[in-house]
Amino acid sequence: MTPAVATAPPATAAPVQGLLPWLLIAAAWTPYLPLGCQYFAYLLCGLLALRSLHRAGHLHAVAADPVFKAAALLWGWLALSSAWSSAPASALASHLWTYSLMLWVAPIALACHAATGRRALGHFVVASCLLALLVTLNAAGALPAGWTWRPFVDVSGNQRIAFSLQLALGAALALHLGMQQRDRRAWWVAAAGLCLVGLALQDRRTGMLAAPVLLAALSLAHLRRGWQRALLLMLIAVAAVAAWHWVPTVQQRFAEGLGELQAYHSDGDVTTSWGMRARMFEVTMRMAAEHPIAGHGVGSWVSQWRPRVAGSAALEINTTPHNEYLLLLVQGGLVAWAAALLLVLRAARGVARRGKAGVPALLLLTALCWAGLFNVVLRDAKFALPLLLLSALAWGAGGADGRCATRTMAPPRHPSDPAA
Repeated sequence: MTPAVATAPPATAAPVQGLLPWLLIAAAWTPYLPLGCQYFAYLLCGLLALRSLHRAGHLHAVAADPVFKAAALLWGWLALSSAWSSAPASALASHLWTYSLMLWVAPIALACHAATGRRALGHFVVASCLLALLVTLNAAGALPAGWTWRPFVDVSGNQRIAFSLQLALGAALALHLGMQQRDRRAWWVAAAGLCLVGLALQDRRTGMLAAPVLLAALSLAHLRRGWQRALLLMLIAVAAVAAWHWVPTVQQRFAEGLGELQAYHSDGDVTTSWGMRARMFEVTMRMAAEHPIAGHGVGSWVSQWRPRVAGSAALEINTTPHNEYLLLLVQGGLVAWAAALLLVLRAARGVARRGKAGVPALLLLTALCWAGLFNVVLRDAKFALPLLLLSALAWGAGGADGRCATRTMAPPRHPSDPAA
């Protein structure tokens, strides 16, 4: 049966539908741009996606999407928890706004043509390669100190951590594309290698830990025989250990972290990175135990945390526990955990149904779940915006061409596209 979307849309919708695929491809470059650019691209993609779905008569597909309903359930519970939260109105609005960003994933994915999603992910890999090249040149002392584009390599804090995670994703996606496009396999493998070099030189532990996990997920998804999976997993483990022992930046960063944990004590002040994370885990778990079912309410972590660490300036300045699961447990209790688990299970089920086409979505789901152990990936826009945008593109890439998106939304296919 010919789907309804095959019918030509009204003339007034054509400019928007023609713009969306190119906007999605352009948005794939924004994860390495300033936060304002990411916000603009993500929200504009979402609005145009809703407009296109409405013109195609598929707007109902958003509300019917299982993953969207699970995300809406989680957000709705957090919104309800504001009724008993001790957070000020500004904190409530900030938290609910940032958590609402996950609701845009479904409309963007449904409006994203599969060919557009695949091309957009390829563009993200190229953007990751350019960042890795800049990081490599900077490590070699080849970048002048006063050049205007040094912010790409001089970023700090959570932005730098997010970049490391994105470089790990870029490497895994490049290898996946290499397995899909045999005629360009050497280029994609080289791109993955460049991303891994940039990741090692960029020296953030989040990406270094995520890289072997993502590569393991990739190998399990692509290989069918048990001995092949075991062999590749062993090679990944050997490579990770080799990098730990022989790459100076990797060795120094993990030696520093292990030393901080060994020197940590539950009593007294703490100023080290991993020491503070250990203290956050201890204190936050005690906070969660006070209201285990419904939590303290959205945005309440800061108001609950600071009285418990009063007197320690290094601890008081923290605004999150650097762990998405701890944050959800404190703010929304076990109910929020159950909603988040439902969201992950529905996403995993959707990935499994897509087969090899769902591998990019699997990588993004793995990155979100893994990075949530060390960062607040949904609460912090520096993580949420790039990861959610890439998740939407990955879900779109794994769908059937023309199934949800309008026919006119698909740009001309590139000869290298495996679906061409």
